[in-house]
Amino acid sequence: MMVLLSLLLSGCAADRAQLSVPIVMTGSNETVTPTPQVSVRLTAAELVIGDLRFESPPEVARRWRPSLLSIGHAHPGHDFSGDVDGELLGEWSIDLLALSEPMRLGEASFYEGDYESARLELPDGGAVLLEGYATVEGLDTTRSFRFALLPEQSITGIPFITTVDADTPPQQVSLSIDLGHALSFIDWAAPDDGDGLLTEADDDGVVGNAALFGAVSTPTYSFIMEP
Repeated sequence: MMVLLSLLLSGCAADRAQLSVPIVMTGSNETVTPTPQVSVRLTAAELVIGDLRFESPPEVARRWRPSLLSIGHAHPGHDFSGDVDGELLGEWSIDLLALSEPMRLGEASFYEGDYESARLELPDGGAVLLEGYATVEGLDTTRSFRFALLPEQSITGIPFITTVDADTPPQQVSLSIDLGHALSFIDWAAPDDGDGLLTEADDDGVVGNAALFGAVSTPTYSFIMEP
């Protein structure tokens, strides 16, 4: 048993270089198109994100290693929730409309090797605020909206199919948010409470459920490794 444990530990990071790679956040256009029938003009797009993690492809040894080891989280390769070989921990409040150029979040630590997916946190106490107005085909008026959401959720399974090579290190990783996709689940014809503003409380909370679903939907988020 001890021999097996030693082999697992030694295989975790042996012969793999560790690199620091900048992570940047890109902004959003004020105008987005959730569907071909809907055009949205945003006046506010703010959110809080935290703890970015990058995962290698599944491997048999990594899947059952956690049940044998009871060690602490020593580095990005020891995360019992998955094959995490890269990470940047922290929390950031972001105004997507204010970013005229990418915002540097920090330096992530990566082990060289293949990667398959990424995840991030929408932390407890954080918020997503989306505000603006929608022009909808078939409606004779624009729909003003304000969605103030508290998701508190992990966004998992974000595609991140790439290879980190110490000989040709990447320039940076860019995180972007597709606000068009985030707003694509809204029924813009839904009734409001009479104040002329569509909010998460309208239509007995159905609008809020749709807004929240878009905010936590995996395709809303993307990471791109820039060579």
